[in-house]
Amino acid sequence: MVGWIILAVLAILILLVFFLPYGVDVGYADEVLRVGIKAGPLRIWLLPKKPLTEKQRLKAEAKKAKKEARRAAKAAKKAAAAKEKEINDSVTVKPKPKLDFDTIVALLRMGSHAIRRFFRSFTVNFFQLHYTYDAAIQYGMACAAAETLPALAGKKIRVLRRDIEIGADYTSEEPTVSARIVLSLQLFRLVHLAVALGVEFLKWTINS
Repeated sequence: MVGWIILAVLAILILLVFFLPYGVDVGYADEVLRVGIKAGPLRIWLLPKKPLTEKQRLKAEAKKAKKEARRAAKAAKKAAAAKEKEINDSVTVKPKPKLDFDTIVALLRMGSHAIRRFFRSFTVNFFQLHYTYDAAIQYGMACAAAETLPALAGKKIRVLRRDIEIGADYTSEEPTVSARIVLSLQLFRLVHLAVALGVEFLKWTINS
């Protein structure tokens, strides 16, 4: 009985991990850039950063120094390994595989399919654009762009909610812009994409 309960809990956790939407929340308003990451309803804001205390600043500097020392040691180790590999390759030269034109075309086609499927896996949960300008011509251009760009994006990416406001303020000397976009992606869509690409590559390998 306990084993079945554990399996049920694990199955629920796996489903949550695969079907929970992960994404980013990026916004710009009042000359402040806000960047956050999200997992379901939870959000962690990365920007703007809160001012550090003296203790936090010293801790961050010590951590940065350790990180730079590890990076330098890793770079030196990598350079030594590359030099050793170059010496070994000079002794035993392996013939490089050649790609013909048909192979290059097939790989480019699969790559373009992968890119299109990857972007279609995203969901725009919220798209916001507020734009105010003082010139009538630029106001009309902004209206056209604000209606055209989301429509074009909507053909490739699912857009759930939009909030677009274009206004004219002839008393302002500069345009005011505020924007926000919330993107999300579920892991099971990436798994589905990887499986589809694997099947396509396997078919191409068999046929070639």
